[in-house]
Amino acid sequence: NHFSPVLANKYWTDEESGWSYKYYYFCKHRKQVIDSHKDIGKTAWGYELNLYPQEVEDCLDSDLENESAVLYEKLISGEKLNAEQRMKWGQFIITQAVRTPSFFKYRDHLEKMSGGDYSYKHTILGCAGCEENKYIASRNWLILKAHESDFFIRTDNPVYMTGCLDNSTTVIFYPLTPELCFVACSFVETVLLPKGMELPFPQQDFLPLEKGDAYHINFELLKSANNSVILAKKNNNKVVSQMTLDMLGSFPQLPFMLSSAKNPIDESMVIESLTKLMSEVDGVHYPDYRDYRDYRDYRDYPFSPFYGVEFSMGINPFSVFGVTEERLFVDNEKS
Repeated sequence: NHFSPVLANKYWTDEESGWSYKYYYFCKHRKQVIDSHKDIGKTAWGYELNLYPQEVEDCLDSDLENESAVLYEKLISGEKLNAEQRMKWGQFIITQAVRTPSFFKYRDHLEKMSGGDYSYKHTILGCAGCEENKYIASRNWLILKAHESDFFIRTDNPVYMTGCLDNSTTVIFYPLTPELCFVACSFVETVLLPKGMELPFPQQDFLPLEKGDAYHINFELLKSANNSVILAKKNNNKVVSQMTLDMLGSFPQLPFMLSSAKNPIDESMVIESLTKLMSEVDGVHYPDYRDYRDYRDYRDYPFSPFYGVEFSMGINPFSVFGVTEERLFVDNEKS
């Protein structure tokens, strides 16, 4: 069962690279991250045997991935998706978040503790019209474009969420290619709009990143991995190698899809509960999950909230400086 489908993984390889990826993984026997000196083939990553029933695999192919592959190409090319297509893409992203071995591991523990029957694996496909898809479809979308000297990686937790799906401040990241990363931005709640004003149709735009920004994002993606990561062979270098060896899976993606939280108080309780669950399952004492509200400076917590208008205000949450290069230059000139 390919929990990370080949339709997405294939962008990290090409004919020039022999249709294979550069691969790092955590070895359970040696208890350390391994730099695999043997490249891995295009279809040989992102799967696990008997992860879910075969009929679910068949439905994922026919009812989701065939259409999602078309939407994938549209997003990469910059073609705007309509409302119906946005809902289908929302289904794809949500399914990507809940069909991973990492998510199943934590969900299975809850099933075991409650005497459940594990039937949830039959429902991971969702539906194109499911209400939860709106939490993706109704947000503004940005396709982050890495600087020409940077790139994005792909981990076995391909969807990176900063909070619960129904929390308006949550940001959702999904690398599309080594050059592009899909982002569903934080949501402007209707209660903040002038009376009688409706939200406009959500935006979908490209945002060119500055040099080094993609590395900041990759740092968070690496930490949120479960056991492995792939990258384009041409992109492997000493910096990303050391970062991967040091950080891969150090704080796996919290299974936010197990819970719901629409306000900061509820989400802080959810985070505490999920962190405890992960610690029990993994046998690791994970520290309190970082919460941007607990930080003195928004730059100390990466990327959340992010509404998509920050760059026009001179703010760059993907930079270690917290401001755009243009803003940094102007501030330096003034000083």
